Amino acid sequence: MKNYIAISGSIFAIVAFTHLLRIVDGWAVTVNGQVVPIYISYLAFIATGLLAVWAFRVK
Repeated sequence: MKNYIAISGSIFAIVAFTHLLRIVDGWAVTVNGQVVPIYISYLAFIATGLLAVWAFRVK
């Protein structure tokens, strides 16, 4: 179970870091021809960051 939590926390941390890079560098993301607003990355960064912290605290 601890391996699962460590792997999950690592994946959430990588996703959070990727969203942070998008925020800092201003990467444009297009899905099905629609540009995804940058505020989505702010929300996703907070959510995935909290999940990563939670996973590492449980471990």
